[in-house]
Amino acid sequence: MKQVLFGTLLLCAALAGCNSDAELAGNGIGTPTNPAEVEESPTAFNIANQCVAIQSLANDRFISMNSDGSYGVSQATAVNASPFYLKPTALGKYMIYNRDKAMMRAVGSSAGTPVSSATAFSDAIEWTVLEDEKGRAGFSLTNSGNNMKLALLGFSNGLGTVESSGNSEETLFQFVKSTGCAEFPEIATNTQGRTFAGAGLNNAVKGFADVHNHITATTFLGGAHHGTPHHRFGVTQALGSCEANHGPMGRLDLVDNLFKFSPQATHDTQGWPTFRTWPAADALTHEGLYYKWLERAWQAGLRIFVTNLVENETLCNVVKVSKGMPLQNCNEMESAVAQIDYIKQLESYIDAQEGGPGKGWFRIVTSPKEARKVINEGKLAVVLGIEISHLFNCGIKLGQNLCDEAEIDKQLDRLHALGVRQMFPIHEFDNAFGGNGIFDGAVLNVGNFLDTGAFWQTYDCPGGDNNYADYILRQPGAVMTSVPGLGNDPVTQALIGANPGLAPLYPTGENQRQCNRRGLTELGKYAFKRLMEKGVIIEVDHMELSIKGDLIEMADRQMPKYPLVSTHGAHGGITREQGRKILAAGGIIYPYQGDAKSWSEDLKVIAPLKSQQFDFAMGFGADTNGLGAQAGPRGADRPQISYPFTLFQGPDWAGVFNINVTPVKFDKQTSGERVFDANTEGQAHYGLKADWVEELRLEGGNEALKALYNSAEVYIQMWERTTAKRTQINP
Repeated sequence: MKQVLFGTLLLCAALAGCNSDAELAGNGIGTPTNPAEVEESPTAFNIANQCVAIQSLANDRFISMNSDGSYGVSQATAVNASPFYLKPTALGKYMIYNRDKAMMRAVGSSAGTPVSSATAFSDAIEWTVLEDEKGRAGFSLTNSGNNMKLALLGFSNGLGTVESSGNSEETLFQFVKSTGCAEFPEIATNTQGRTFAGAGLNNAVKGFADVHNHITATTFLGGAHHGTPHHRFGVTQALGSCEANHGPMGRLDLVDNLFKFSPQATHDTQGWPTFRTWPAADALTHEGLYYKWLERAWQAGLRIFVTNLVENETLCNVVKVSKGMPLQNCNEMESAVAQIDYIKQLESYIDAQEGGPGKGWFRIVTSPKEARKVINEGKLAVVLGIEISHLFNCGIKLGQNLCDEAEIDKQLDRLHALGVRQMFPIHEFDNAFGGNGIFDGAVLNVGNFLDTGAFWQTYDCPGGDNNYADYILRQPGAVMTSVPGLGNDPVTQALIGANPGLAPLYPTGENQRQCNRRGLTELGKYAFKRLMEKGVIIEVDHMELSIKGDLIEMADRQMPKYPLVSTHGAHGGITREQGRKILAAGGIIYPYQGDAKSWSEDLKVIAPLKSQQFDFAMGFGADTNGLGAQAGPRGADRPQISYPFTLFQGPDWAGVFNINVTPVKFDKQTSGERVFDANTEGQAHYGLKADWVEELRLEGGNEALKALYNSAEVYIQMWERTTAKRTQINP
């Protein structure tokens, strides 16, 4: 009987008839689509997100809820039983959500104590579901708060908890399809249809690549970042009020206010369900990558997602003092490594929502072969990168290196073993490898002083301030901010010559963009050599212009040439010749995302540099959660998105795919009470990447869509070339 009833439950879920959100949520790739595919045997996992009645195997009665929030086991039929929504907190763990929008809670630690209802979140409302260890039908439910099992309480037909060592029939229950559950709070994808899978392992993958993001930035900057991509107790806890982090009216949001040059700025701290002021395109310290938003982007064709472990020790030290947490560890390597555990938890959590281990659409991969397999299954291949200023603990202080070759070898092996495959050798500040590519002449120069003990020493950038002809995407350097009143006068020049780096003293005026004088060091050469030997994807962005040239020369001396990547808007500048060499060696240049119009313009700049030897495409780096502002609203002079819109059908999509794909319809994304419109709000959160694709269709048409939807394949081809065997590695 149990298998028949539970099979009905799963069939109902497959046909989107049991979930009140199913009409707009769409189905995942692993969801059964016809009765022949339905699993009839229940597991501890495929009951996830289902509306059920719970039946005791001891008396064949169903659980009902009393008016005072207590429970009895006395109903003869599932129809008369109370319906419960099983919301996963992790694989095999659930909140049992009742019709009064409360959770079943274990009370105390005494055996035989009845369970009750609670709206507060704690371990006491989480239950681990396990198959019976003796192979009997049914499941046991163990509470995380008191480590006791849910049980029928003797002749009273009450429901309570007993010692976990007990395995009598009173502790066994089964789940039967029901209706009428209260809707557990969650964000919808607001989509209809089923996203595409691949054409087979021997065919090119389709989909777009976002090669620069920060989904693990949950502990970023000592707690300055608010919100998380998931929480075991759901969206209300993941995206709740930021007042505890940012203070009343957001007055303690120091990092965001610093970047906006507005120290007294305030914002509404309320998150779920109103989201009055965040997420927003310019909200730098609020979560923009909640997993349901990411799922909407995946539905739109996102197939490669590079997420960089990230930390900024200088800003972290500032924030920890402001928050009264002097013992907070701000070491960049340790913070980055700790974030790996979080992304694995996220992968597991998404598996739990989708019905079991490996069932989720979010898959961490460590090789191009794994990426091809995952994408062919229609899932999202997640690549781990790292973007910190002290890679391998190789900072610099007062001119002294803080690492050596042995430390580089140790930390490189450590990161690689943990699955990190893409690395920025240099980020925002100078380090033991060389100088960073200056792009901010004020705030980050102060940061460099705090981090290294010296301000940047500079030289006049090649090409002058207004000469863009020699560069792609971004010029190198910046006009520097000097001590007020000083500049091109003889006294300043004398001080610059006598005290390089000890004071922020720079030439000023037109055509005086300054580049970083610190070039590639011997330790930097060693690090680059070891990265190539390890087959790591090496980022050129954020390096000083001359160091990019040195690295390209080193890469070109390899046999075959070693591909390099630019994923972050060419920070530090890239000359056209450098761009040609990067593409000629099989590397990639994917620009900062920006709006669809600017991306289309970037495509026109980069495409003429492509190599005839390798396939060309162009994805983007969104830098969500990375203190990078996102694209703003559509201009009134641009074609507007018309909601709902449908992707993957129509003349602009001709030839984009190598198989027939099913269209997917997207309505305006709704989070709680907030309805998002990309026309008026831009890229307020990551779910609006789907809307951005529609913008791109309007701006760039068929050619732009082809370039975008081939970008996952071209990324994988580049990755395959990094792991190719080489006959020699020159120093």
